[in-house]
Amino acid sequence: MHESDELSLPCDDRDFAEWHRGCPWCAVWVVMLEDAALEQALEQGRQRLGNVLLPRYARQPHITVAYRGLCAVGDDHAAVEFGLQALRQDIALLRQQSLAAFALQLQGVGSFTSVPYLAVKEGGASLAALHTALVPQEPAPDWRYVPHVTLGHYAVQMPLSQALQKLEDVGQSLPPLQVRELALVRYATADIAGPLVLEGQFDLTTGRYSAAPGALWKV
Repeated sequence: MHESDELSLPCDDRDFAEWHRGCPWCAVWVVMLEDAALEQALEQGRQRLGNVLLPRYARQPHITVAYRGLCAVGDDHAAVEFGLQALRQDIALLRQQSLAAFALQLQGVGSFTSVPYLAVKEGGASLAALHTALVPQEPAPDWRYVPHVTLGHYAVQMPLSQALQKLEDVGQSLPPLQVRELALVRYATADIAGPLVLEGQFDLTTGRYSAAPGALWKV
């Protein structure tokens, strides 16, 4: 629960070059979500918030499992944080886990200072286990993993309690979903709200990783 006086942090729709230093892509492990009811709930939430959000958010519905960092073709950019060797290490780490498909239930809403989101009701423990396998040490002592589906980026400063009031009954009756694989995706670093590009998929049951057509890395 957020304090009533906690405020949203507006996001600029710009190229954050000071972060990526010219590195073209950023890689992330996610669970991709394809469901008509979910799409409707996300659209309803965005309509409720209106100009509270940046007008553009092109990323497909997903739950982030693990941020992997800046990447580039050939892994030869000076700012690269993730490449072929790191991907192979991730695949090995995932294969060491006792993995299986699991049920996911989204229900209700929440908010960080940067983004409002649909919350995870069931399946959070499985998502957290996958996150911990890939990120055994969190980036900061007070940072914790909260699985969620982002609605968009805040465009204005306002009390989070007001944003959540607008979303009060959004996402209350979504059907359960089955998660059978993780997706490694990348997005263009110059576009804060641009679409995700599929890099490859890891099957939770078989432990098999399949590179997507046009992937940066063939494993």
